[in-house]
Amino acid sequence: MEKYSELSHKQILIYEFICEYLDENGISPTIEDVKIGCNISSKSVVSYNLDILEKKGLLDRKKGIARSIIRSNEESESFSVPIVSTISAGIPLDLLNTEEIAYNSSFGEDRVSLSKSMFDNNNKLVALRIMGDSMIEDSIEDGDIIIIDCSNNNSYRPRQGDIVVARVEEDTATLKRIYKNGNKVELRPSNKKYSSIITKNNNVIIEGKVVGLIRNYLN
Repeated sequence: MEKYSELSHKQILIYEFICEYLDENGISPTIEDVKIGCNISSKSVVSYNLDILEKKGLLDRKKGIARSIIRSNEESESFSVPIVSTISAGIPLDLLNTEEIAYNSSFGEDRVSLSKSMFDNNNKLVALRIMGDSMIEDSIEDGDIIIIDCSNNNSYRPRQGDIVVARVEEDTATLKRIYKNGNKVELRPSNKKYSSIITKNNNVIIEGKVVGLIRNYLN
C-alpha cells in the first residue's frame, strides 16, 4: 500500500496496534491505550501521529466521541452508543428508566464507538458508567463502562444468573446477577462483602441485560 510505505516506524506501530486492538476487542482503543500499548512517551505524541494517519486516509476519528479511532475503510462497520448515566455496583442509585434511556439515545453527547462485528446496531443499546465494587469477582470494576441492551426481546431477556440493571422499589437501580425463585427475586453481588437484595417480583423492574464491558487502562 503506497500510503503505508510512506509512514514512519512509529506510525506503522500505532496503525498496526489499532488494527489488532479493533480485531481482538470489537471496540476502538483510547489514546491512553495506544500510548501504553506502543510504549510512547506522551498522549500528545500519539495524537500527533494519529493526525498524520488520518491525513493519509488510514484512520478516522469522530470528534467528541470516546473510543472512536477506526480504520477508514471500516467506518460503516462501527456505530456509537450514548453513555446515559452512572450505575451502582454497590448501593442502588437513581437511574434513567427505559423510556428515558431511549430518549437520551438520540441526544446523548458522551458516547462510545462499537464494532458491528461484536455488537448489534440496536437503538436500545446504551452504555452506563460503573460506580462501586460489588461486581469485582465478575471483573466489573469502578470506572468501567458497561453496554446494556434494553430491548427486552426474546434474544436478550435475562435468564437465571445473568448480569442485569435492575430497578428496585421503582426509583433506585443497581447492577447485579439475577435469580428468580417463585415470587421472589434475588439480586446477587459478586463480592463477598456485600449481601444480596431479596425482594418480591413486583418490586423489581429489569431495565436491561449486560452485553459488553469497556475498560480504560491508565498508569
